[in-house]
Amino acid sequence: MGRPKALPWTLGTIKFAPHPTRDKAVQARGSYRNDNGQRKDVTASGGTEAAARRALQTKVNAARDEFQGGDDVLQSSTTVERAAAVWLDWKSREHLRASTLGEYAGYVRKTIKGSALAGLPLTEANNVARIEAWLAAVADERGGTAASQARKVLGGVLQLAERRGAIPASVMHRVKTPNPKPGSVGDRKCRDEDCDLDCGKRHLDTERAFTAAEAIKVQAVADASRADLGDLAAFLFGTGARISEALHCTAWSGVDLGAQTVRVRGTKTANADRMLSLSDDLVERLSDRAGLHGTEGLVFGTTRYASKAGEPRNTNNVLKSLRTVFANAGVPWAGSHTFRRTVATWMDEAGAPLAEIANQLGHADVNVTAGYLGRTAQPTRAASIMVLPAIPDSRSLVTRIE
Repeated sequence: MGRPKALPWTLGTIKFAPHPTRDKAVQARGSYRNDNGQRKDVTASGGTEAAARRALQTKVNAARDEFQGGDDVLQSSTTVERAAAVWLDWKSREHLRASTLGEYAGYVRKTIKGSALAGLPLTEANNVARIEAWLAAVADERGGTAASQARKVLGGVLQLAERRGAIPASVMHRVKTPNPKPGSVGDRKCRDEDCDLDCGKRHLDTERAFTAAEAIKVQAVADASRADLGDLAAFLFGTGARISEALHCTAWSGVDLGAQTVRVRGTKTANADRMLSLSDDLVERLSDRAGLHGTEGLVFGTTRYASKAGEPRNTNNVLKSLRTVFANAGVPWAGSHTFRRTVATWMDEAGAPLAEIANQLGHADVNVTAGYLGRTAQPTRAASIMVLPAIPDSRSLVTRIE
Protein backbone atom coordinates (compact mmCIF):
# COMPACT_ATOMS: atom_id res chain seq x y z
CA MET A 1 0.00 0.00 0.00
CA GLY A 2 1.40 3.38 -1.02
CA ARG A 3 2.20 6.19 1.33
CA PRO A 4 -0.77 8.58 1.93
CA LYS A 5 -0.72 11.74 -0.16
CA ALA A 6 0.41 14.82 1.76
CA LEU A 7 -2.12 17.56 2.42
CA PRO A 8 -1.89 20.79 0.34
CA TRP A 9 0.57 23.39 1.63
CA THR A 10 2.44 20.79 3.69
CA LEU A 11 6.21 20.63 3.38
CA GLY A 12 7.68 17.26 2.50
CA THR A 13 11.25 16.22 3.24
CA ILE A 14 13.46 19.21 3.98
CA LYS A 15 17.13 19.14 3.01
CA PHE A 16 19.73 21.37 4.62
CA ALA A 17 23.05 22.52 3.23
CA PRO A 18 25.55 25.32 3.86
CA HIS A 19 24.47 28.49 2.12
CA PRO A 20 26.45 28.92 -1.13
CA THR A 21 27.20 32.62 -0.63
CA ARG A 22 26.61 33.46 3.04
CA ASP A 23 29.06 32.32 5.71
CA LYS A 24 27.66 30.46 8.70
CA ALA A 25 24.20 30.39 7.11
CA VAL A 26 22.09 27.34 6.36
CA GLN A 27 19.94 26.87 3.26
CA ALA A 28 16.80 24.74 3.45
CA ARG A 29 15.10 23.15 0.43
CA GLY A 30 11.66 21.54 0.31
CA SER A 31 8.51 21.22 -1.72
CA TYR A 32 4.74 21.32 -1.28
CA ARG A 33 1.59 20.99 -3.38
CA ASN A 34 -0.99 23.74 -3.78
CA ASP A 35 -4.76 23.30 -3.90
CA ASN A 36 -4.54 22.41 -7.59
CA GLY A 37 -2.16 19.56 -6.82
CA GLN A 38 0.81 21.28 -8.43
CA ARG A 39 4.22 20.63 -6.91
CA LYS A 40 6.21 23.74 -5.99
CA ASP A 41 9.84 23.86 -4.88
CA VAL A 42 10.85 26.39 -2.25
CA THR A 43 14.10 27.49 -0.60
CA ALA A 44 14.91 29.66 2.40
CA SER A 45 17.88 30.37 4.62
CA GLY A 46 18.68 31.15 8.23
CA GLY A 47 21.45 31.18 10.78
CA THR A 48 20.57 27.68 11.97
CA GLU A 49 18.63 24.73 10.59
CA ALA A 50 15.71 25.64 12.83
CA ALA A 51 15.72 29.23 11.55
CA ALA A 52 15.94 28.05 7.95
CA ARG A 53 13.02 25.64 8.55
CA ARG A 54 10.91 28.48 9.99
CA ALA A 55 11.75 30.73 7.01
CA LEU A 56 10.78 27.91 4.65
CA GLN A 57 7.42 27.44 6.38
CA THR A 58 6.85 31.21 6.29
CA LYS A 59 7.24 31.18 2.50
CA VAL A 60 4.76 28.31 2.17
CA ASN A 61 2.24 30.14 4.35
CA ALA A 62 2.64 33.31 2.26
CA ALA A 63 2.11 31.35 -0.96
CA ARG A 64 -1.05 29.81 0.52
CA ASP A 65 -2.42 33.22 1.50
CA GLU A 66 -1.74 34.64 -1.98
CA PHE A 67 -3.17 31.67 -3.86
CA GLN A 68 -6.33 32.70 -5.76
CA GLY A 69 -7.39 29.29 -6.95
CA GLY A 70 -7.86 28.68 -10.65
CA ASP A 71 -7.31 25.36 -12.37
CA ASP A 72 -4.43 23.56 -13.99
CA VAL A 73 -4.55 25.99 -16.93
CA LEU A 74 -5.52 29.41 -15.54
CA GLN A 75 -4.12 30.55 -12.22
CA SER A 76 -3.35 33.82 -10.51
CA SER A 77 0.25 33.62 -11.77
CA THR A 78 -0.72 32.95 -15.41
CA THR A 79 0.44 35.77 -17.68
CA VAL A 80 -2.08 37.78 -19.67
CA GLU A 81 -0.61 36.59 -22.97
CA ARG A 82 -0.99 32.95 -21.93
CA ALA A 83 -4.50 33.60 -20.59
CA ALA A 84 -5.44 35.22 -23.92
CA ALA A 85 -4.38 32.04 -25.73
CA VAL A 86 -6.57 29.99 -23.36
CA TRP A 87 -9.48 32.37 -23.99
CA LEU A 88 -9.08 32.02 -27.77
CA ASP A 89 -9.16 28.25 -27.40
CA TRP A 90 -12.31 28.55 -25.31
CA LYS A 91 -13.98 30.82 -27.89
CA SER A 92 -13.18 28.30 -30.63
CA ARG A 93 -15.46 25.85 -28.82
CA GLU A 94 -18.46 28.19 -29.07
CA HIS A 95 -19.00 27.54 -32.80
CA LEU A 96 -18.41 31.16 -33.74
CA ARG A 97 -17.87 32.25 -37.32
CA ALA A 98 -14.33 31.79 -38.61
CA SER A 99 -14.18 35.51 -39.40
CA THR A 100 -15.09 36.40 -35.81
CA LEU A 101 -12.44 34.09 -34.41
CA GLY A 102 -9.94 35.57 -36.85
CA GLU A 103 -10.75 39.08 -35.64
CA TYR A 104 -10.33 38.03 -32.00
CA ALA A 105 -6.98 36.39 -32.77
CA GLY A 106 -5.90 39.52 -34.65
CA TYR A 107 -6.64 41.82 -31.74
CA VAL A 108 -4.80 39.49 -29.35
CA ARG A 109 -1.80 39.49 -31.68
CA LYS A 110 -1.81 43.23 -32.34
CA THR A 111 -2.75 44.65 -28.95
CA ILE A 112 -1.91 42.11 -26.23
CA LYS A 113 1.21 40.28 -27.40
CA GLY A 114 4.30 42.36 -26.68
CA SER A 115 2.31 44.98 -24.77
CA ALA A 116 2.83 46.27 -21.25
CA LEU A 117 0.22 43.77 -20.01
CA ALA A 118 1.46 40.69 -21.86
CA GLY A 119 3.95 39.44 -19.26
CA LEU A 120 2.02 40.46 -16.16
CA PRO A 121 0.31 37.84 -13.97
CA LEU A 122 -3.48 38.03 -14.09
CA THR A 123 -3.68 39.34 -10.52
CA GLU A 124 -1.39 42.28 -11.38
CA ALA A 125 -2.99 43.00 -14.75
CA ASN A 126 -6.47 43.07 -13.22
CA ASN A 127 -6.01 46.71 -12.28
CA VAL A 128 -8.02 49.68 -13.60
CA ALA A 129 -5.05 52.06 -13.86
CA ARG A 130 -2.88 49.53 -15.70
CA ILE A 131 -5.66 48.57 -18.10
CA GLU A 132 -6.61 52.16 -18.93
CA ALA A 133 -2.95 53.06 -19.54
CA TRP A 134 -2.68 50.09 -21.89
CA LEU A 135 -5.89 51.08 -23.71
CA ALA A 136 -4.64 54.66 -24.07
CA ALA A 137 -1.50 53.34 -25.77
CA VAL A 138 -3.62 51.19 -28.10
CA ALA A 139 -5.87 54.15 -28.95
CA ASP A 140 -2.90 56.43 -29.67
CA GLU A 141 -1.23 53.83 -31.89
CA ARG A 142 -4.19 52.13 -33.58
CA GLY A 143 -7.26 54.29 -33.05
CA GLY A 144 -10.40 54.32 -30.95
CA THR A 145 -12.01 51.31 -32.63
CA ALA A 146 -8.95 49.18 -31.91
CA ALA A 147 -9.03 50.30 -28.27
CA SER A 148 -12.71 49.34 -27.99
CA GLN A 149 -12.07 45.91 -29.47
CA ALA A 150 -9.00 45.41 -27.29
CA ARG A 151 -11.10 46.23 -24.23
CA LYS A 152 -13.67 43.66 -25.33
CA VAL A 153 -11.02 40.96 -25.76
CA LEU A 154 -9.32 41.64 -22.43
CA GLY A 155 -12.73 41.73 -20.76
CA GLY A 156 -13.38 38.23 -22.09
CA VAL A 157 -10.00 37.01 -20.85
CA LEU A 158 -10.53 38.37 -17.34
CA GLN A 159 -14.11 37.11 -17.23
CA LEU A 160 -12.87 33.59 -18.03
CA ALA A 161 -10.17 33.94 -15.37
CA GLU A 162 -12.83 34.97 -12.85
CA ARG A 163 -15.02 31.99 -13.71
CA ARG A 164 -12.05 29.66 -13.31
CA GLY A 165 -11.20 31.18 -9.92
CA ALA A 166 -7.85 32.61 -11.00
CA ILE A 167 -8.87 36.13 -9.90
CA PRO A 168 -11.51 37.16 -7.35
CA ALA A 169 -13.40 39.47 -9.75
CA SER A 170 -12.74 41.28 -13.01
CA VAL A 171 -12.41 45.09 -12.82
CA MET A 172 -13.43 45.65 -16.45
CA HIS A 173 -16.84 47.08 -15.48
CA ARG A 174 -14.96 50.07 -14.01
CA VAL A 175 -12.66 50.58 -16.99
CA LYS A 176 -13.34 53.42 -19.44
CA THR A 177 -12.12 53.25 -23.02
CA PRO A 178 -10.04 56.36 -23.83
CA ASN A 179 -10.14 58.22 -27.12
CA PRO A 180 -6.95 58.74 -29.13
CA LYS A 181 -4.92 61.75 -28.12
CA PRO A 182 -5.44 64.59 -30.63
CA GLY A 183 -2.59 64.58 -33.10
CA SER A 184 -1.53 60.99 -32.34
CA VAL A 185 -1.18 58.32 -35.02
CA GLY A 186 -4.44 56.78 -33.85
CA ASP A 187 -6.32 60.07 -34.13
CA ARG A 188 -7.79 59.63 -37.60
CA LYS A 189 -10.42 62.33 -37.25
CA CYS A 190 -9.88 65.54 -39.19
CA ARG A 191 -10.26 68.59 -36.95
CA ASP A 192 -9.75 71.25 -39.60
CA GLU A 193 -13.07 73.02 -40.17
CA ASP A 194 -11.79 74.42 -43.48
CA CYS A 195 -10.46 71.08 -44.77
CA ASP A 196 -11.01 70.29 -48.44
CA LEU A 197 -11.91 66.68 -47.42
CA ASP A 198 -8.79 65.39 -49.17
CA CYS A 199 -6.41 65.28 -46.21
CA GLY A 200 -6.49 61.50 -45.79
CA LYS A 201 -8.13 61.58 -42.36
CA ARG A 202 -11.68 60.64 -41.37
CA HIS A 203 -14.47 63.19 -41.74
CA LEU A 204 -17.20 61.05 -40.22
CA ASP A 205 -20.27 62.98 -39.10
CA THR A 206 -22.29 60.66 -36.87
CA GLU A 207 -25.22 63.06 -36.45
CA ARG A 208 -25.97 63.64 -40.12
CA ALA A 209 -28.43 61.83 -42.39
CA PHE A 210 -28.48 61.65 -46.17
CA THR A 211 -30.66 64.06 -48.08
CA ALA A 212 -32.81 62.56 -50.84
CA ALA A 213 -30.34 63.74 -53.51
CA GLU A 214 -27.38 62.30 -51.58
CA ALA A 215 -29.19 59.00 -51.06
CA ILE A 216 -29.88 58.69 -54.80
CA LYS A 217 -26.24 59.42 -55.62
CA VAL A 218 -24.93 56.91 -53.04
CA GLN A 219 -27.25 54.19 -54.35
CA ALA A 220 -26.18 54.85 -57.95
CA VAL A 221 -22.48 54.64 -57.08
CA ALA A 222 -23.07 51.49 -54.99
CA ASP A 223 -24.92 49.87 -57.90
CA ALA A 224 -21.95 50.60 -60.15
CA SER A 225 -19.42 49.20 -57.66
CA ARG A 226 -17.72 45.92 -58.46
CA ALA A 227 -17.74 45.02 -54.74
CA ASP A 228 -21.37 43.79 -54.73
CA LEU A 229 -22.65 46.74 -52.70
CA GLY A 230 -25.78 47.81 -54.60
CA ASP A 231 -28.22 45.37 -52.99
CA LEU A 232 -26.60 45.85 -49.58
CA ALA A 233 -26.95 49.65 -49.78
CA ALA A 234 -30.58 49.33 -50.85
CA PHE A 235 -31.24 46.98 -47.92
CA LEU A 236 -29.61 49.35 -45.43
CA PHE A 237 -31.60 52.26 -46.88
CA GLY A 238 -34.82 50.26 -46.78
CA THR A 239 -34.56 48.69 -43.33
CA GLY A 240 -32.20 50.71 -41.13
CA ALA A 241 -30.43 47.49 -40.12
CA ARG A 242 -26.96 47.67 -38.62
CA ILE A 243 -24.18 46.72 -41.05
CA SER A 244 -23.33 43.71 -38.88
CA GLU A 245 -26.98 42.62 -38.91
CA ALA A 246 -27.21 42.88 -42.69
CA LEU A 247 -23.99 40.96 -43.28
CA HIS A 248 -24.22 38.28 -40.60
CA CYS A 249 -27.77 38.14 -39.20
CA THR A 250 -29.92 38.16 -42.34
CA ALA A 251 -30.33 34.74 -43.94
CA TRP A 252 -32.40 33.64 -46.94
CA SER A 253 -34.34 31.37 -44.60
CA GLY A 254 -35.73 34.51 -42.96
CA VAL A 255 -36.82 36.18 -46.20
CA ASP A 256 -40.43 35.85 -47.41
CA LEU A 257 -40.67 37.65 -50.73
CA GLY A 258 -44.38 36.84 -51.05
CA ALA A 259 -45.23 38.45 -47.72
CA GLN A 260 -42.56 41.13 -48.31
CA THR A 261 -40.91 40.55 -44.95
CA VAL A 262 -37.44 39.74 -43.65
CA ARG A 263 -36.34 38.53 -40.25
CA VAL A 264 -33.22 40.24 -38.96
CA ARG A 265 -31.77 38.07 -36.21
CA GLY A 266 -29.87 40.84 -34.42
CA THR A 267 -28.33 40.23 -31.02
CA LYS A 268 -27.33 43.67 -29.73
CA THR A 269 -30.56 44.30 -27.76
CA ALA A 270 -33.62 42.37 -26.66
CA ASN A 271 -35.55 43.81 -29.63
CA ALA A 272 -32.79 43.35 -32.21
CA ASP A 273 -34.30 40.06 -33.43
CA ARG A 274 -37.18 41.51 -35.43
CA MET A 275 -39.40 41.14 -38.51
CA LEU A 276 -39.28 44.03 -40.99
CA SER A 277 -41.34 44.91 -44.04
CA LEU A 278 -39.77 45.20 -47.48
CA SER A 279 -40.63 47.76 -50.15
CA ASP A 280 -41.61 46.67 -53.66
CA ASP A 281 -38.24 47.84 -54.99
CA LEU A 282 -36.34 45.91 -52.32
CA VAL A 283 -38.39 42.77 -52.97
CA GLU A 284 -37.54 43.04 -56.66
CA ARG A 285 -33.86 43.47 -55.87
CA LEU A 286 -33.77 40.47 -53.53
CA SER A 287 -35.68 38.36 -56.04
CA ASP A 288 -33.10 39.16 -58.72
CA ARG A 289 -30.30 38.46 -56.24
CA ALA A 290 -31.79 35.08 -55.39
CA GLY A 291 -31.93 34.22 -59.08
CA LEU A 292 -28.29 35.18 -59.60
CA HIS A 293 -26.66 33.74 -56.48
CA GLY A 294 -29.13 31.26 -55.00
CA THR A 295 -30.82 31.22 -51.63
CA GLU A 296 -28.33 29.33 -49.49
CA GLY A 297 -26.87 30.89 -46.37
CA LEU A 298 -26.68 34.63 -45.85
CA VAL A 299 -28.47 37.12 -48.12
CA PHE A 300 -25.42 39.36 -48.36
CA GLY A 301 -22.82 36.63 -48.11
CA THR A 302 -19.96 35.94 -50.48
CA THR A 303 -20.86 35.94 -54.19
CA ARG A 304 -17.41 36.02 -55.77
CA TYR A 305 -16.95 32.23 -55.57
CA ALA A 306 -19.85 29.89 -56.25
CA SER A 307 -18.44 27.29 -53.87
CA LYS A 308 -18.61 29.82 -51.01
CA ALA A 309 -21.91 31.46 -51.91
CA GLY A 310 -23.81 32.61 -48.83
CA GLU A 311 -20.82 32.41 -46.50
CA PRO A 312 -20.02 35.46 -44.30
CA ARG A 313 -18.17 38.39 -45.86
CA ASN A 314 -15.40 40.19 -44.03
CA THR A 315 -16.91 43.27 -42.40
CA ASN A 316 -13.74 45.34 -42.62
CA ASN A 317 -13.45 44.74 -46.36
CA VAL A 318 -17.07 45.77 -46.87
CA LEU A 319 -16.55 48.94 -44.82
CA LYS A 320 -13.50 49.87 -46.88
CA SER A 321 -15.51 49.43 -50.07
CA LEU A 322 -18.33 51.55 -48.65
CA ARG A 323 -15.90 54.36 -47.83
CA THR A 324 -14.86 54.35 -51.48
CA VAL A 325 -18.52 54.59 -52.48
CA PHE A 326 -19.09 57.52 -50.14
CA ALA A 327 -16.03 59.34 -51.46
CA ASN A 328 -17.10 58.84 -55.08
CA ALA A 329 -20.64 59.94 -54.23
CA GLY A 330 -19.36 63.20 -52.73
CA VAL A 331 -20.30 62.33 -49.14
CA PRO A 332 -16.93 61.48 -47.49
CA TRP A 333 -18.42 62.40 -44.12
CA ALA A 334 -20.76 59.38 -44.25
CA GLY A 335 -20.30 55.96 -42.62
CA SER A 336 -22.18 52.69 -42.63
CA HIS A 337 -24.29 53.97 -39.73
CA THR A 338 -25.48 56.91 -41.86
CA PHE A 339 -27.95 54.57 -43.59
CA ARG A 340 -29.45 53.77 -40.20
CA ARG A 341 -29.63 57.40 -39.14
CA THR A 342 -31.24 58.28 -42.46
CA VAL A 343 -34.03 55.75 -41.91
CA ALA A 344 -34.66 57.09 -38.40
CA THR A 345 -34.61 60.73 -39.56
CA TRP A 346 -36.89 60.21 -42.56
CA MET A 347 -39.40 58.22 -40.47
CA ASP A 348 -39.36 60.94 -37.82
CA GLU A 349 -39.94 63.67 -40.41
CA ALA A 350 -42.85 61.63 -41.80
CA GLY A 351 -44.50 61.68 -38.37
CA ALA A 352 -43.84 58.07 -37.34
CA PRO A 353 -44.19 57.51 -33.55
CA LEU A 354 -41.03 56.93 -31.57
CA ALA A 355 -42.14 53.37 -30.75
CA GLU A 356 -42.43 52.53 -34.44
CA ILE A 357 -38.97 53.95 -35.18
CA ALA A 358 -37.52 52.06 -32.21
CA ASN A 359 -39.03 48.80 -33.47
CA GLN A 360 -37.61 49.40 -36.94
CA LEU A 361 -34.12 50.04 -35.60
CA GLY A 362 -34.23 47.29 -32.98
CA HIS A 363 -33.88 49.64 -30.01
CA ALA A 364 -34.98 48.16 -26.70
CA ASP A 365 -35.91 51.58 -25.28
CA VAL A 366 -37.68 54.47 -27.02
CA ASN A 367 -35.57 56.85 -24.96
CA VAL A 368 -32.54 55.57 -26.88
CA THR A 369 -34.37 56.38 -30.10
CA ALA A 370 -35.28 59.84 -28.84
CA GLY A 371 -31.65 60.54 -27.99
CA TYR A 372 -30.61 59.10 -31.33
CA LEU A 373 -32.82 61.66 -33.08
CA GLY A 374 -31.63 64.48 -30.84
CA ARG A 375 -35.00 65.02 -29.23
CA THR A 376 -35.20 66.69 -25.84
CA ALA A 377 -37.73 65.75 -23.18
CA GLN A 378 -41.03 67.55 -23.67
CA PRO A 379 -43.38 68.48 -20.82
CA THR A 380 -46.25 66.01 -20.41
CA ARG A 381 -49.95 66.84 -19.96
CA ALA A 382 -50.05 65.56 -16.39
CA ALA A 383 -50.56 69.07 -14.97
CA SER A 384 -53.87 69.42 -16.82
CA ILE A 385 -55.00 65.80 -16.48
CA MET A 386 -54.27 65.04 -12.83
CA VAL A 387 -56.74 67.56 -11.34
CA LEU A 388 -59.04 66.36 -8.56
CA PRO A 389 -62.77 67.22 -8.89
CA ALA A 390 -64.07 70.11 -6.80
CA ILE A 391 -64.90 69.23 -3.17
CA PRO A 392 -66.61 71.19 -0.33
CA ASP A 393 -64.50 73.52 1.75
CA SER A 394 -62.40 71.26 3.95
CA ARG A 395 -63.02 73.38 7.08
CA SER A 396 -66.80 73.11 6.83
CA LEU A 397 -66.47 69.39 6.16
CA VAL A 398 -64.47 68.96 9.36
CA THR A 399 -67.12 70.98 11.31
CA ARG A 400 -69.95 68.72 10.07
CA ILE A 401 -67.99 65.62 11.07
CA GLU A 402 -67.43 66.97 14.57
